[in-house]
Amino acid sequence: MTAFRNRIVELRRVRASELRRNPRNWRQHPEGQRSALTELLATVGFVGAGIGRDTADGVELIDGHLRADLADDSEMPVLIVDLNEDEAAKVLATYDPLSALAIPDVDAFKLLLTGIELDEHAELRKVVTDLTRKYAEREGTKEDDRLDVPGMALQPHEHYDYLVVLASTTHEWNVLCDRLDLPVVKRRNRMGLAHAIRADKLVEMLGSKTK
Repeated sequence: MTAFRNRIVELRRVRASELRRNPRNWRQHPEGQRSALTELLATVGFVGAGIGRDTADGVELIDGHLRADLADDSEMPVLIVDLNEDEAAKVLATYDPLSALAIPDVDAFKLLLTGIELDEHAELRKVVTDLTRKYAEREGTKEDDRLDVPGMALQPHEHYDYLVVLASTTHEWNVLCDRLDLPVVKRRNRMGLAHAIRADKLVEMLGSKTK
Protein backbone atom coordinates (compact mmCIF):
# COMPACT_ATOMS: atom_id res chain seq x y z
CA MET A 1 0.00 0.00 0.00
CA THR A 2 1.43 3.38 -1.07
CA ALA A 3 2.07 5.88 1.70
CA PHE A 4 1.35 9.42 0.53
CA ARG A 5 3.04 12.43 2.04
CA ASN A 6 0.89 14.86 4.00
CA ARG A 7 1.81 18.35 2.79
CA ILE A 8 -0.78 20.14 4.93
CA VAL A 9 0.85 22.22 7.63
CA GLU A 10 -2.21 23.72 9.31
CA LEU A 11 -5.69 25.14 8.89
CA ARG A 12 -5.45 28.90 9.23
CA ARG A 13 -8.11 31.61 9.14
CA VAL A 14 -6.91 34.56 7.08
CA ARG A 15 -8.65 37.76 6.07
CA ALA A 16 -9.51 37.37 2.40
CA SER A 17 -8.17 40.84 1.66
CA GLU A 18 -4.74 39.74 2.93
CA LEU A 19 -4.53 36.63 0.75
CA ARG A 20 -2.17 36.99 -2.20
CA ARG A 21 -3.79 36.03 -5.50
CA ASN A 22 -1.62 33.64 -7.47
CA PRO A 23 -0.25 35.48 -10.53
CA ARG A 24 -0.30 32.19 -12.46
CA ASN A 25 -3.97 31.46 -11.76
CA TRP A 26 -5.58 30.49 -15.07
CA ARG A 27 -9.19 30.14 -13.91
CA GLN A 28 -11.67 32.90 -14.73
CA HIS A 29 -15.04 33.20 -13.03
CA PRO A 30 -18.08 34.35 -15.04
CA GLU A 31 -20.85 36.32 -13.39
CA GLY A 32 -23.16 33.31 -13.19
CA GLN A 33 -20.61 31.35 -11.16
CA ARG A 34 -19.93 34.33 -8.92
CA SER A 35 -23.65 34.82 -8.23
CA ALA A 36 -24.22 31.10 -7.55
CA LEU A 37 -21.33 30.90 -5.10
CA THR A 38 -22.47 34.11 -3.43
CA GLU A 39 -25.89 32.52 -2.82
CA LEU A 40 -24.31 29.36 -1.42
CA LEU A 41 -21.98 31.26 0.91
CA ALA A 42 -24.82 33.50 2.07
CA THR A 43 -27.13 30.59 2.90
CA VAL A 44 -24.65 27.95 4.08
CA GLY A 45 -21.29 29.64 4.64
CA PHE A 46 -17.79 28.21 4.27
CA VAL A 47 -17.79 24.40 4.24
CA GLY A 48 -14.40 23.97 2.62
CA ALA A 49 -11.03 25.62 2.81
CA GLY A 50 -8.93 27.36 0.23
CA ILE A 51 -5.40 26.14 -0.38
CA GLY A 52 -2.42 28.41 0.09
CA ARG A 53 1.28 28.47 0.88
CA ASP A 54 3.44 30.81 2.89
CA THR A 55 5.65 33.13 0.86
CA ALA A 56 7.75 36.18 1.67
CA ASP A 57 4.80 38.32 0.57
CA GLY A 58 2.20 36.48 2.66
CA VAL A 59 -0.12 33.55 2.02
CA GLU A 60 -0.40 32.90 -1.72
CA LEU A 61 -3.52 31.10 -2.92
CA ILE A 62 -3.40 27.94 -4.98
CA ASP A 63 -7.14 27.27 -4.83
CA GLY A 64 -10.00 29.46 -3.58
CA HIS A 65 -9.53 32.68 -5.54
CA LEU A 66 -13.24 33.27 -6.15
CA ARG A 67 -14.12 32.59 -2.51
CA ALA A 68 -11.47 35.08 -1.47
CA ASP A 69 -12.82 37.70 -3.85
CA LEU A 70 -16.35 37.26 -2.51
CA ALA A 71 -15.28 37.13 1.14
CA ASP A 72 -13.76 40.61 0.82
CA ASP A 73 -12.43 41.48 4.31
CA SER A 74 -13.92 38.49 6.14
CA GLU A 75 -11.83 35.64 7.49
CA MET A 76 -11.57 32.66 5.20
CA PRO A 77 -10.36 29.14 6.15
CA VAL A 78 -7.18 28.23 4.27
CA LEU A 79 -5.21 24.99 4.32
CA ILE A 80 -1.57 25.99 4.46
CA VAL A 81 0.53 23.53 2.46
CA ASP A 82 4.27 23.00 2.35
CA LEU A 83 4.86 23.27 -1.40
CA ASN A 84 7.56 24.96 -3.41
CA GLU A 85 6.72 27.11 -6.43
CA ASP A 86 6.98 24.26 -8.95
CA GLU A 87 4.79 21.95 -6.87
CA ALA A 88 2.24 24.72 -6.36
CA ALA A 89 2.13 25.28 -10.11
CA LYS A 90 1.50 21.57 -10.69
CA VAL A 91 -1.43 21.59 -8.26
CA LEU A 92 -2.76 24.84 -9.72
CA ALA A 93 -2.76 23.31 -13.20
CA THR A 94 -4.45 20.01 -12.28
CA TYR A 95 -6.61 20.50 -9.15
CA ASP A 96 -9.85 21.49 -10.92
CA PRO A 97 -9.36 19.36 -14.08
CA LEU A 98 -8.87 16.22 -11.98
CA SER A 99 -12.16 16.88 -10.16
CA ALA A 100 -13.90 17.39 -13.50
CA LEU A 101 -12.90 13.86 -14.60
CA ALA A 102 -15.43 12.33 -12.18
CA ILE A 103 -18.25 10.46 -13.90
CA PRO A 104 -21.72 11.34 -12.56
CA ASP A 105 -24.26 8.78 -11.40
CA VAL A 106 -27.33 10.64 -12.65
CA ASP A 107 -29.85 8.67 -10.58
CA ALA A 108 -27.79 9.16 -7.40
CA PHE A 109 -27.48 12.87 -8.22
CA LYS A 110 -31.25 13.23 -8.57
CA LEU A 111 -31.81 11.29 -5.34
CA LEU A 112 -29.42 13.67 -3.60
CA LEU A 113 -31.44 16.63 -4.86
CA THR A 114 -34.74 15.27 -3.55
CA GLY A 115 -35.92 17.54 -0.78
CA ILE A 116 -33.35 20.27 -1.44
CA GLU A 117 -35.18 23.59 -1.74
CA LEU A 118 -33.62 26.12 -4.09
CA ASP A 119 -36.66 28.10 -5.20
CA GLU A 120 -35.34 31.30 -3.64
CA HIS A 121 -31.88 30.92 -5.13
CA ALA A 122 -32.08 31.44 -8.88
CA GLU A 123 -28.38 31.01 -9.60
CA LEU A 124 -28.01 27.76 -7.67
CA ARG A 125 -31.22 26.40 -9.20
CA LYS A 126 -29.92 27.20 -12.67
CA VAL A 127 -26.59 25.47 -11.97
CA VAL A 128 -28.30 22.30 -10.74
CA THR A 129 -30.92 22.31 -13.51
CA ASP A 130 -28.27 22.75 -16.20
CA LEU A 131 -26.16 19.96 -14.67
CA THR A 132 -29.15 17.61 -14.61
CA ARG A 133 -29.93 18.45 -18.21
CA LYS A 134 -26.33 17.87 -19.31
CA TYR A 135 -26.10 14.55 -17.47
CA ALA A 136 -29.39 13.33 -18.92
CA GLU A 137 -28.34 14.27 -22.46
CA ARG A 138 -25.03 12.45 -21.90
CA GLU A 139 -27.11 9.32 -21.25
CA GLY A 140 -29.14 9.97 -24.40
CA THR A 141 -32.28 10.78 -22.41
CA LYS A 142 -34.28 13.82 -23.48
CA GLU A 143 -37.67 13.32 -21.88
CA ASP A 144 -38.65 16.43 -19.93
CA ASP A 145 -39.71 14.44 -16.88
CA ARG A 146 -36.14 13.13 -16.60
CA LEU A 147 -34.74 16.68 -16.77
CA ASP A 148 -36.84 18.43 -14.15
CA VAL A 149 -35.47 18.28 -10.62
CA PRO A 150 -37.93 18.61 -7.71
CA GLY A 151 -38.14 22.28 -6.77
CA MET A 152 -36.03 23.24 -9.77
CA ALA A 153 -38.34 23.01 -12.75
CA LEU A 154 -37.70 25.32 -15.68
CA GLN A 155 -38.59 28.86 -14.67
CA PRO A 156 -37.96 32.14 -16.50
CA HIS A 157 -35.32 34.29 -14.84
CA GLU A 158 -32.64 36.73 -15.86
CA HIS A 159 -30.25 34.10 -17.22
CA TYR A 160 -32.73 32.68 -19.71
CA ASP A 161 -33.95 34.35 -22.87
CA TYR A 162 -37.67 33.73 -23.06
CA LEU A 163 -40.70 34.34 -25.21
CA VAL A 164 -44.06 34.90 -23.51
CA VAL A 165 -47.30 33.94 -25.29
CA LEU A 166 -50.51 35.14 -23.62
CA ALA A 167 -53.74 33.18 -24.03
CA SER A 168 -56.74 35.43 -23.46
CA THR A 169 -59.37 32.70 -23.88
CA THR A 170 -59.76 29.10 -22.70
CA HIS A 171 -59.93 28.00 -26.34
CA GLU A 172 -56.56 29.58 -27.13
CA TRP A 173 -55.03 27.96 -24.06
CA ASN A 174 -56.37 24.51 -24.94
CA VAL A 175 -55.20 24.79 -28.56
CA LEU A 176 -51.70 25.86 -27.52
CA CYS A 177 -51.43 23.02 -25.01
CA ASP A 178 -52.58 20.55 -27.66
CA ARG A 179 -50.22 21.82 -30.38
CA LEU A 180 -47.23 21.95 -28.00
CA ASP A 181 -48.01 18.58 -26.41
CA LEU A 182 -48.45 20.13 -22.97
CA PRO A 183 -50.88 18.83 -20.33
CA VAL A 184 -54.09 20.82 -20.18
CA VAL A 185 -54.49 22.22 -16.68
CA LYS A 186 -57.92 23.56 -15.83
CA ARG A 187 -58.28 26.86 -14.05
CA ARG A 188 -59.36 26.36 -10.43
CA ASN A 189 -59.60 29.99 -9.40
CA ARG A 190 -59.08 33.44 -10.81
CA MET A 191 -55.31 32.99 -11.07
CA GLY A 192 -53.89 32.56 -14.54
CA LEU A 193 -52.21 29.38 -15.74
CA ALA A 194 -48.68 28.94 -17.04
CA HIS A 195 -46.43 26.40 -18.72
CA ALA A 196 -42.71 26.58 -19.44
CA ILE A 197 -41.27 24.78 -22.44
CA ARG A 198 -37.63 24.57 -23.41
CA ALA A 199 -36.67 26.40 -26.58
CA ASP A 200 -34.93 23.37 -28.12
CA LYS A 201 -38.12 21.32 -27.76
CA LEU A 202 -40.25 24.09 -29.28
CA VAL A 203 -37.84 24.55 -32.19
CA GLU A 204 -37.85 20.79 -32.80
CA MET A 205 -41.65 20.74 -32.82
CA LEU A 206 -41.91 23.71 -35.17
CA GLY A 207 -39.38 22.15 -37.51
CA SER A 208 -36.31 23.76 -38.99
CA LYS A 209 -36.97 26.65 -41.34
CA THR A 210 -34.40 27.77 -43.88
CA LYS A 211 -34.63 30.69 -46.24
